[in-house]
Amino acid sequence: MDVYEASFQDDGNNFSCNGSNHAATSIVTGPSSNSRCFATRRASKRWKRRHYLQQKARQERLNNSRKWKGEGHAETLDLKESETFKLNNLDVRNFEICEEGISDVAGLDDDDDDGEKVELSGEAEVENLLISVEADKISSKKGAESCSCDLGSINKNEEEVCCVQDESLGSLQGEAGSQDENPSSEKSKITYKSKRHYDRDLDNPKPCKCRRPTEDSSRLSRKYSNLSFCSIEDRLPDGFYDAGRDRLFMPLRNFEQIFSLDSREVILLDREKDEQLDAIALSAQALVYRLKRLNGSTKERNKVAVDNLQIASLLALFVSDHFGGSDRSGAVERTRKAVSGSNYRKPFVCTCSTGNNESISSAGKQTLETADDIFFSDLCERSLRSIKARRGSIVIPLGSLQFGVCRHRALLMKYLCDRMDPPLPCELVRGYLDFTPHAWNVILSRKGDSLVRMVVDACRPHDIREETDLEYFSRYVPLSRAKVPLSTKSITSPGCSFPSLSTSDEIGKVGSSTLIRCKFESVEAAAKVRTLEMCEASADEIRNFEYSCLGEVRVLGVLQHSCIVEMYGHQLSSKWIPSGDGNPERRILQSVILMEYVNGGSLKNYVEELSKTGKKHVPVEMALCIARDVACALAEIHSKDIIHRDIKSENILIDLDDKRADGMPLVKLCDFDRAVPLRSLLHTCCIAHRGIAPPDVCVGTPRWMAPEVLRAMDNRSTYGLEVDIWSYGCLLLELLTLQVPYSGLPDLHIHELLQSGKRPPLTDELEALGSIDEHLVTQSGSDLEGPEAESETLRFLVDLFCQCTKENPADRPTASDIYKLLLARTSIN
Repeated sequence: MDVYEASFQDDGNNFSCNGSNHAATSIVTGPSSNSRCFATRRASKRWKRRHYLQQKARQERLNNSRKWKGEGHAETLDLKESETFKLNNLDVRNFEICEEGISDVAGLDDDDDDGEKVELSGEAEVENLLISVEADKISSKKGAESCSCDLGSINKNEEEVCCVQDESLGSLQGEAGSQDENPSSEKSKITYKSKRHYDRDLDNPKPCKCRRPTEDSSRLSRKYSNLSFCSIEDRLPDGFYDAGRDRLFMPLRNFEQIFSLDSREVILLDREKDEQLDAIALSAQALVYRLKRLNGSTKERNKVAVDNLQIASLLALFVSDHFGGSDRSGAVERTRKAVSGSNYRKPFVCTCSTGNNESISSAGKQTLETADDIFFSDLCERSLRSIKARRGSIVIPLGSLQFGVCRHRALLMKYLCDRMDPPLPCELVRGYLDFTPHAWNVILSRKGDSLVRMVVDACRPHDIREETDLEYFSRYVPLSRAKVPLSTKSITSPGCSFPSLSTSDEIGKVGSSTLIRCKFESVEAAAKVRTLEMCEASADEIRNFEYSCLGEVRVLGVLQHSCIVEMYGHQLSSKWIPSGDGNPERRILQSVILMEYVNGGSLKNYVEELSKTGKKHVPVEMALCIARDVACALAEIHSKDIIHRDIKSENILIDLDDKRADGMPLVKLCDFDRAVPLRSLLHTCCIAHRGIAPPDVCVGTPRWMAPEVLRAMDNRSTYGLEVDIWSYGCLLLELLTLQVPYSGLPDLHIHELLQSGKRPPLTDELEALGSIDEHLVTQSGSDLEGPEAESETLRFLVDLFCQCTKENPADRPTASDIYKLLLARTSIN
């Protein structure tokens, strides 16, 4: 890592390269009495041979259809030393590092007498040159290995070239030092071509840094700032910069003028201005080439013998090592718990030491696990402050960083993948990891006949998994992710575009959320939209706003069930809206959750319509099926140890026109913004579900709220899955009476009843039905018909309501038991 972190410093008249432990072999230097790096070496045949090799490689790279003979190298020196030599005939800039190559390192076999031409093109020539140099060293050293990590630097003030080469190149030059192949009779054969050429002059054109697409770099920088995502097709150009998603995008120079040094840094990717980044890219290219050569891929250029995942894994380790390494204790802890069977996995995988431990005191141990992360983050922050102070700017070249966090690592990973030969399909993604802002990459890898998306996190390079992995899918949540509905057989992708909400129809409002009907691909969808004015909100309000959106997204992501509303995607974005009064633009934070659209609306609307027609209750057969489907959804939720905490008719969707196989309407449970993992209090990892009130806080709608939840308002105490059973009983009451629980009672009286554990009162008619013996609940009603069958079903539902609303939570039935009972009842009917 020392080599590619080297930095050049101009100290008076001398150049120094700090950071290398092998300066004698890695950096070509020598005693000098003046300011010119190579003044004392021009008469040396060894230097001539080395310079000749470099010049020959450059010329072949510019035009591989020509063959440059080395016999005219002496004329070069004579021209440069003559007084009539003009700078316009040979510009010093000819020797600068090209955007996708290296100019001052070249490999050439010594036995070149047969005149065989070396063909190099594009970025692959860099790797071929480095590997051929290493191969020569291996053959001469009898198998000794070396890592070629070479830099090129230009001293424009002195119009000289300062070359940085590795030990293998020095070995090759030493062998060639005794040879002088510059006969004066052939001097006239040398023809120099400026490196700043036009592409039409070359048989094998190659872009150069003087033609950097600045518009493209600005476009992609803006895209990443607004969308927090760069696709595979978005090749990060030199000049790309990341200023963060919390700032209004502006030209790069404006950040230096407006923001102070205490502001968050702007990360710049530009090999022209960043020699270290150029060296890092070359080192990565050489490393990958050696991997391919070991797998025999150099024999067939069109055949990739190394899988993309192998290359991505190698590059992730490379990036991690460059920016200070990674902490493997988390992976070790998860492996240990998996082997011992102590790893809790409901609904998310425990990543802290709590595991299956049910003692709430164990949560206090977690602060020690994050000590290393805190220390490393502090180290990175101090390093950034030092660099900004030294440069006097918040714009920091990526290569100048010695330590880097996720945002630096993901950028470098994407940059390197784009410069492989062939380019590695890589996405740049920004989002949240366990409710913490994070950036990572996604690599496309072939699995059988299909492509799979692999999450590659350079902060954790030892644990690469598919994006659909149960743990990673709920932990790595991008700011925008959408999938085409299951009926269209598409894959999940952050790049899938969201429908325009400005042209969609508003369905209604639920609390602080707005429901909008829109078209997503080929299906109807409902968008749940919430907004927050940033200038009027505190830091805690902003954080909780994002956390609540992430919490609902994570819960819906792990719930795939026919009786639970399907989520198509989500988007968390910030928008800058012009102010009408001439003030600066206002920032609006917006969260959108895209779900399937159920045409019939909520069960609450259906109940109200029946009440207006004079009905006393929902038709008993339909009431049974609604109760069964809701119980089925509740059993699925509880099987994953999730508490919904807001079961009511308003959060049940029903479509009377869309029938199931049994002829009953479609029923879906929705609205999971208050849902929380059962063991949220015990964990400090992703199971803790930050931003959502833990299950010891009063949360829900009072009329449907269990007594133990209301009591938590005055005295915080932990409650469990049983609170949903009480709310489910209140839902049954709505089906039986077409009225809300505690109808006609003031709020104060409702609180008094709940505090004493009293269930909502039934009507006199239902009270009479509920006085039957308990054994009648399970009695077969197959021999009953007409009004008797209806009365029997009503008795069944009334008794079920009474069982669900018992004061003692332990006496209430489970959702699974309720579903089995209702399933048997509906099959009988």
